Amino acid sequence: MIQLPKEFDDIRPYYDSEIPAAMERMASDPLLIPALKFLDRDIDVEVFKARLRAIRTTDQFQLEVMLPLCMTLVGKTMTSFTSTGAESIDGSYGTLYISNHRDIVMDAYLHQIVLHEHGLETCHITFGSNLMEPRFVVDFGLSNKMFKTDRKTGNVRSFLRSSMHLSAYINYVVSHGESLWIAQRNGRTKDGLDRTEPGLVRMLLIDGNKKSQVEALHITPLSISYQWEPCDILKAVELYRSLDGQPYVKAPGEDLQSIITGITSPKGNVHLSVGHPIDVSDFCNPLRREDIHSVAAQIDAQVWKGYRLWDTNYLAWDLLNDSSRFAGLYAPELRERFLAKMQRDIGGYPALDATKLRELYLKIYAGPVYNNPEALK
Repeated sequence: MIQLPKEFDDIRPYYDSEIPAAMERMASDPLLIPALKFLDRDIDVEVFKARLRAIRTTDQFQLEVMLPLCMTLVGKTMTSFTSTGAESIDGSYGTLYISNHRDIVMDAYLHQIVLHEHGLETCHITFGSNLMEPRFVVDFGLSNKMFKTDRKTGNVRSFLRSSMHLSAYINYVVSHGESLWIAQRNGRTKDGLDRTEPGLVRMLLIDGNKKSQVEALHITPLSISYQWEPCDILKAVELYRSLDGQPYVKAPGEDLQSIITGITSPKGNVHLSVGHPIDVSDFCNPLRREDIHSVAAQIDAQVWKGYRLWDTNYLAWDLLNDSSRFAGLYAPELRERFLAKMQRDIGGYPALDATKLRELYLKIYAGPVYNNPEALK
């Protein structure tokens, strides 16, 4: 990893010189054993601790620890994992990957797997400040090229200062030949409609408003699609509890529950599509408001096109619309399995309106069908 200016010490990942101490803390932390058992109940904890204590660099940690753990998760929770587009990545310059966001952890780590499999350097990953506790999680994240993004609310001045700081970090890293992964919006998609926040694009340009700055970031969209949506019922419940217009306030430990559920739940078939750098040829200099929205629109178009629609998506669309339009694209057995799962999930929240919760649940799966440029022709 490149040496960063000291001004980024508050958000940057660990340098190699900081890795041995982090490994020792992780190996000694009481949370290590339950965390490992969540991933692999047959793992030899003492052997794993010794492996951690032998790690000296971020690359070594990712190659010898993270890659095997991630491949174990792929094998245990996925029927298949495929990707397209990575063969066209030009590793000679830094890239800002902007992805739809369906799972807190797996979205970015599946991208890391794809980069590694194509002989490319892994990238820096956003690490929300709301997730940075306890210390075990912090050490784990910062040892994995994760950089801190401020998710705390505050006044306008502090928000602007934090945004400028993050923008400067992203631009510095990319301009020095390394790549980053960030989500297209604040938090995971919960309504099934993957859309880029124009504010994200403005944040990237907060130190300037020039066409050359957009071009230099090599903004490349990613699209991740899960046959079985991670944390589907948790997302539907969160959206349900926000219907009155009030911001949803998470309970203590809720983010950790989502992380564990997302990592360990069955996902069926999973596909990652790597797009191509967005086109800036028609942009003005300085950028107009419509240019900012064009960046977001181009990201969305590539995300929607790259999203691989599964039988669960088509089934949910039919159930949501009381239709049989896509009946030929899913098996009766899949319908029975989906309905049983949905009923079981919704039944876990008897105090909520089941009809409304069902609608929100189905929208998570059906959204990509609405977005797909070909599906509803």
